[in-house]
Amino acid sequence: MKNGIPTLVAAALTVFIAGTPASSAHADTRSPTIVVVNQSWEAHEAEGLRVLDWVAAHSPDRMPIGRNGRVTVEQVKKFARTRRSSSETSAPPGGLPDKGSQGEEYNVENTLPDGTTQTWSYRWTEPSTGHGGRWEMVGYSYRKGDDPLNVR
Repeated sequence: MKNGIPTLVAAALTVFIAGTPASSAHADTRSPTIVVVNQSWEAHEAEGLRVLDWVAAHSPDRMPIGRNGRVTVEQVKKFARTRRSSSETSAPPGGLPDKGSQGEEYNVENTLPDGTTQTWSYRWTEPSTGHGGRWEMVGYSYRKGDDPLNVR
């Protein structure tokens, strides 16, 4: 990041996954498409603050410990080729998704100036009825930084 302008790390990466069962005569030969989007901001920038607020709202027991570092977001979307995904029109990572599609992932990393890092991983889950759903935290990690200037 230079001069306060956020950097788009990777716009989109499409991966096709092969996996047609040979034993099924009626198997759908169409593979899902996976799109990965990454974006970063300084935590004090408007988008960085919105992402950290989103994390705080979705993980009140694992809130961000600082807002003076760098926030990186990765969103992994899976699109079935046979039907349009409900999240296909949702905003990119900084758009803070309110909804998703089954199995979609949303990952956030907050790196503070001393190297301390917090990461959160969320997955969209839907009940068996297919109505509703929510972002469920499926992973969290914390690593203490080692900046010698902050050692007392």
